[in-house]
Amino acid sequence: MQKGEMNLQKSARLNQELIYLSDKHSFHLSDLMTTFKISKRTALRDIESLEQLGLALYSTPGPAGGYHLIQEGLLTKVYFNPDEIHAIFFALKAMSMMSETPFNEPFKQIRAKLLMNLAPNRQAGVRRLEDAVAYYTVPAVKHNPYLRNLLTIISHNHLASVTFNGQALTIQPYQLLYRDGYWLVASWDPTSQTCWNYRCDCLTSCQELASPLALAKQELQAKIKLFNHGEGGVKFKALLTEHGRDHFLRSNYPSMRLEENTGRYYLTGYYNERTFDYVVDYLLTFSNHAKLIEPQPLIDGYLKKLRTLLNQYAD
Repeated sequence: MQKGEMNLQKSARLNQELIYLSDKHSFHLSDLMTTFKISKRTALRDIESLEQLGLALYSTPGPAGGYHLIQEGLLTKVYFNPDEIHAIFFALKAMSMMSETPFNEPFKQIRAKLLMNLAPNRQAGVRRLEDAVAYYTVPAVKHNPYLRNLLTIISHNHLASVTFNGQALTIQPYQLLYRDGYWLVASWDPTSQTCWNYRCDCLTSCQELASPLALAKQELQAKIKLFNHGEGGVKFKALLTEHGRDHFLRSNYPSMRLEENTGRYYLTGYYNERTFDYVVDYLLTFSNHAKLIEPQPLIDGYLKKLRTLLNQYAD
């Protein structure tokens, strides 16, 4: 086994040992030897490495002795191998393309803090690999002042009192989404018993409500699943070309599915009165790579929109 492979194995084992010890007050050398199938010599070396990583412990001699952890809260120091370090910085670079997030700390600041903890040769390696990869995404088109509030409400599993385009609503938000330059908050509407994605930049107020009407997470997920799979909706079906299949894989919605039958690709999904226009606009993004099969009202709406577009160029 080469030295690089040995280092990768050791770093993975040290991470597992940190996790293993994170909820323990004490342990014996034999615990590490048995759990990780390592020799006494290797276990002793691992303990020394764990101490260098910041694991606070002391040892006591004798038959009843062993190693005792000094509880300092969560173990924050973890050893990352080179590939893991590069993956972290790649993720940060991708996220830094977003001009707005629910977090106050800018990603450049987080990157700088992580980078300063690396050895100079590792820093140079990270910078070289960052320069070799580019991410292209649309920054947030408009300001979203309530992202942090919404994230807190979602984590508490509470209702939210919001004003959306001037309309006062009570919703149960369950997920923040970023799509094509817009932040959306996926929500359950307890009044209409429907799911809806609200554009966050259209919110002019947002207040947390600790209400008993909020659904438990499991019940909420069940209702969302039923709604996304057609409860109270109309099913539609479209034939896709191979290019259309690729377009669907890049851009789709939870209420839609890709099906394959005898070498042909079909887009299926559900819509209701509220989402009718959105589905029509979405299908138009396929250009000539999607052909609606059913239902007729959606086909009529699609053709009507096409005629409107054509009329823009009429004399």
